[in-house]
Amino acid sequence: MDTKTSACVACRANRGEIVAPGAALYDDGLWRLEHTFEPIPMVGWLVLKPLRHVESLADLTADEAAALGPLLRRISQAMNETLLPAKVYAALFAEAVAHLHVHLIPRAADLPEASRGPDVFALLSQAAHTGKNLGDVDEARRVALAIKQRLAQPSAPGA
Repeated sequence: MDTKTSACVACRANRGEIVAPGAALYDDGLWRLEHTFEPIPMVGWLVLKPLRHVESLADLTADEAAALGPLLRRISQAMNETLLPAKVYAALFAEAVAHLHVHLIPRAADLPEASRGPDVFALLSQAAHTGKNLGDVDEARRVALAIKQRLAQPSAPGA
């Protein structure tokens, strides 16, 4: 293990050194899905990342890339069915954590305008800087389990 992956928070989570509420929701050998770590910015904020340390979409293998789109769709569907959000945001920056990771954020209908779109990341910053959960961790675990169960169900052909 090199220094880059030994210090990488996403790699550490993939190795089980950091556990998010609900633990791993999905792992197909290429991609791993988890709830955000504590302190959580909201219930249902998920993070999808490759198991392999990758810092750019351009560096994905053909198999990783082929799996990504359909997987994002399945996760979004599971989030919609479980959380009933107005929208599911998907965002990828890989700046604070270089390991490629996609944030999947359930935007509730009652989320204040000031926290919508890219401004939703202020909630992530607030939770991190205060060290306080902005959502109920027990509820996050329940939601994580429900999403995990939905993702474990076989997809219908062509669905």
